[in-house]
Formats: sequence, structure tokens, C-alpha cells
Amino acid sequence: MPIISVAKLTDTYKTILLSRGMEQDNATRLAEGFVEMANEGIYSHGINRFPVFISQVDKGQIKLNETPKCVNSMGALEQWDCHFGPGVLNGLICSDRAMELARQYGIGMVGMRNSNHWMRGGSYVLRMAREGFAGIAATNSTAVMPAWGGKDHRLGTNPLIMAIAGDPPVLVDCSMSQFSYGQLQNYVLADKELPVVGGYDNNGELTKDPHVLWENKRILPMGFWKGSSMSLVLDMMLTAITGGHSVPALTEDMGGEFGVSQFLIAIDLSKTIEASKFSEEMKRIRDYVLASEPAETGTVQVAGSSIEKFLEKHERAGGIEIHDSIWQQIESLLN
Repeated sequence: MPIISVAKLTDTYKTILLSRGMEQDNATRLAEGFVEMANEGIYSHGINRFPVFISQVDKGQIKLNETPKCVNSMGALEQWDCHFGPGVLNGLICSDRAMELARQYGIGMVGMRNSNHWMRGGSYVLRMAREGFAGIAATNSTAVMPAWGGKDHRLGTNPLIMAIAGDPPVLVDCSMSQFSYGQLQNYVLADKELPVVGGYDNNGELTKDPHVLWENKRILPMGFWKGSSMSLVLDMMLTAITGGHSVPALTEDMGGEFGVSQFLIAIDLSKTIEASKFSEEMKRIRDYVLASEPAETGTVQVAGSSIEKFLEKHERAGGIEIHDSIWQQIESLLN
């Protein structure tokens, strides 16, 4: 697999975006956003998803030069209409706004409607955590997952994402399915079996075969009935808070994963806990968990701790290793 430097990958993305009429400054910011996700180890959304993103641009589902605007302000809560602009830019702009509101009120929330896939949702709450905040985010999607006890697709994967400041910050970014479709694709490309069962095969039996699940889309909800319930209530909250599209509306009315509903919440921790006590307590919690007796088959980890390892790995290698077929798809977009 080719190793592509961060600079080359950024320039490639930017050239593709500019060729489709995107304004220079936003093209740069969007390209850098995609590459940052990949450089921090999220290949499924920083690299693998880029050809899909461009296909939606070419279909007119994503408007490259549209940006989000506030349409309703209620103190610490605002609703923004993203006008079908790029989800990554929407996330960056609205996460900054949520932090501005939190600095004023202690907590800030931006509900986003008519947005698009923001790729790695963890990027936006991690942005908050790196500036000393706690962050919470969620997004809905088209129906791609069966409800618990069901066979056809009635739920979105609807990730829930949280991060909190620390050294390093802690980040949890989890789809309500056992495996996100991006992660499933990683296993398909690598032709590797899933580490745990991920869904049902065509005979209704639990399977670890990613190829089967990639085709039939009978993926398991995370935590079985718990993930199914979380997906449902998150869609209800997203729709009610943003005034935007629900999973049924995206699936039946929109006919594709665009115009999604999202929210971002920032909490200013400088207003909730004294700085030295915060550092002391976060370290105590981390150290307490890491002092666990390791199981026979694993290593105790804290969520988000692998980010620095990926950054160091890519720096040592001189770039990011990209699957041949994905890089060929990206290069074909230059023509």
C-alpha cells in the first residue's frame, strides 16, 4: 500500500475541491480537516470516505460553498441551518460557536439542521477538549440498522460522542451499531474477520464475517437492545432540538444521507471546577483505571489514548498508508 505524505494528501484533496468550484479558504480548511482525521488514525472517515463525499458533491447533494447560519437564538441554545454545506466545515464552525456560548453561559449548544456527514464526529468535541472544555455531540443518518428484534432497516447508526479535557484528552466516539460502516469497510479492505460478532448472516446466525455484513447490512446494535433504544431516542432528540430531518425523513423523503441533523454541546470546565482540582481528579480517575489487573487477552486502555501513537507512527513513516483501491479512487477524482 502506498504511503502518502500529509502535505501531498492535503494538496490532492484541495485540488479536487477547487476543481469543483469551492472557494479557496474553505477548500483549504476542509482538506486539512479530512487529513487531520486520517493522521489521527481514523482512516474510515478521513480517507476512505472522501470519494463518497465527492460523489455527493457531484450529485448536488452537498453544496460546497454553503456555510451554516444561526436561525434561532435562545441564550445558551442556538439553532443553525447548514444549507446542505460540507459536514466537516459545519462541525468546525458550529463547535467554535458552541464554545463561544459556553464561555458566556457555562454551557453552549448548537443544533444543526440540513447538515451533511461530518465524517469523524470526535474531531469537534476533541477540538473542545483541547481548549479546556467538555464536549458532547450526536448526529443521525439514514436507516441502515435493524431495530432489536427486527430484520429490515429502521434505525440510523446515530453516533454519540463525548470528550473531556485532560493530558491527553479522553475521547469516546461510538456508533450505536457494534461496528460503524466505516470500521466495517476497514475489515473488508483488509480481508480480516471481525474481533467479535458484528451482525447476522443471511440465515439469521451471528457472524464475524465483514463481507457478509457489508452486503446484507444486518449489523448488530451496540449493546443489543440498549444500542437500539439509544439510536431511537437520539434521533428523536436530534429532530426535536434542531427542527431538522429524522431518520425516517432522511430515508424515505430525502433518499440519501444528506441534510442530516446534528448537535454540539460545549461545557466550560473553568466554571465548574477549580483548575488544580480538575487536574488532580482526572489523573486519579485515569490512574485508577490503568491500575487494573490486565485480562489474559487484552491491555487496559483509556479512550482516545491511541491518537498520539498514530501521529507519531505517521511522522516516522513520512506519511499515511492508504489502501491501493482507495488511493486509486482519490486520484481518479483529479481527472
